[in-house]
Amino acid sequence: MNPRLLYAVAVGLLLPVQFALNSALTPYTHSPVATAAVSYSVGALFLTLGLLIAGRGRLSFAPLRGAPVWSFLGGLVGSAYVVSSVVLTRSLGAALAVSLVIAAQVIASLAFDHFGVLGLPRRPFNRQRAAVLVLVLAGLGLQVLR
Repeated sequence: MNPRLLYAVAVGLLLPVQFALNSALTPYTHSPVATAAVSYSVGALFLTLGLLIAGRGRLSFAPLRGAPVWSFLGGLVGSAYVVSSVVLTRSLGAALAVSLVIAAQVIASLAFDHFGVLGLPRRPFNRQRAAVLVLVLAGLGLQVLR
């Protein structure tokens, strides 16, 4: 099996873990926004340490000058995602919240691939991808009908 596929599965396993961890932190922060701020602060600390270790203390941000301005919005989108995951997990439960998020991710990803949004290479929508969409929506339907 392709190691990248296994890696993708491992990353996917992190989604409900993140939802649950942030949900558990929220009663102590008293705010989904504060929870997201703590979560991102801890993440930023570890990423900074990783950069320092991997770069042996040498970091260069000069190459970033050529990046499109919109490409820096990942942190903003991620922050909204984390805040929303806290709210959704606490109100819907982890399984339904994750199911809804995954269904929305699949729909958006198929559109992004098909149209080559945000610089992605174009990968046309086809029957196989349509089948994936139907199965994901069927799984979501089963969650909602519980």
